[in-house]
Amino acid sequence: MAIIQEGTVLAGIRGKIGKVVIYPWKSKVCARSTPAKPRKKAVRTVKQQAQSNKMKVLSSFLNAVNPFLQVGFKQKVKDQDLSANNAAKSVNMKHAIKGEFPEQEINWDTILVADGDLIKPENVVVKVSKNTFNFTWDEDKTGQASPNDRTMILLYNKEYQHFFANYSGARRDELKDTLCLDSSPIRTKGRTYEVFIVFKDIMSDEVSKSVYCGSFENQFI
Repeated sequence: MAIIQEGTVLAGIRGKIGKVVIYPWKSKVCARSTPAKPRKKAVRTVKQQAQSNKMKVLSSFLNAVNPFLQVGFKQKVKDQDLSANNAAKSVNMKHAIKGEFPEQEINWDTILVADGDLIKPENVVVKVSKNTFNFTWDEDKTGQASPNDRTMILLYNKEYQHFFANYSGARRDELKDTLCLDSSPIRTKGRTYEVFIVFKDIMSDEVSKSVYCGSFENQFI
């Protein structure tokens, strides 16, 4: 609110001039601007809604396994002003969601929890027993991979959004590895896990692209 001095041009005017309202108040002449009209909320297109929902679906998983992404995308964001989590989202927005809006979901076959140039594990087989996930893979046929690369393994339960991980497991040339869950059957009995494996050079922190091994139930016999 502004007070208009007597004797000025506007002092004798009452009413609205453009976006200014002039009115009397307590023997004074005052002026105020008219309130701005509320902006109409823009109607979002189906394409915009689908893109937003893709990020929501991805974030639910990637945020839950963020500690693993910090290793799996570490070299991808080296010398960049970008977090490992954001790099993972950027890569996976392109190919890791399937279905039409609003029925979109993660495509486990194509999502990456690590991204790098090392030769990835080939023909991975997973067998599950009580609280134990056993992995085997083929030996490197290219002759270019280091036998000393180590496995990284991720097990993710989407129902409770928790995970188990090993960041430095067996060597590539051992052709097998095992990940045991914690000893409490209350947390793990009968739960299903999305399973990934990666190779990592422990000296340089370079990694391979992750390999999705499938969905497995923790079996109790």
